[in-house]
Amino acid sequence: MEDRARRRLGIEPLALGDAELERIEELGGETDALALLAELPEDQRRAISGRVLEQREYAELASQLRCSESVVRQRVSRGLRNIRDRLEQAR
Repeated sequence: MEDRARRRLGIEPLALGDAELERIEELGGETDALALLAELPEDQRRAISGRVLEQREYAELASQLRCSESVVRQRVSRGLRNIRDRLEQAR
């Protein structure tokens, strides 16, 4: 269902691969993933925290954040892309 919604919205899949995950580990003391999360705009930070850290469903988050599921998905996607881009810049 999530994949269909993503495709319907035209959002590319975003996944952190082994290289990105290894880079996060390498940066450890330099760049904390939670610090990168804290630097995101509040709407993206809340969406990622709820979905990724707390593993809550999109429908539940949409209700809490008073927006549609597609908006929550978009915020998660943009936030993760932002974090990935910052990690790549740190290389």
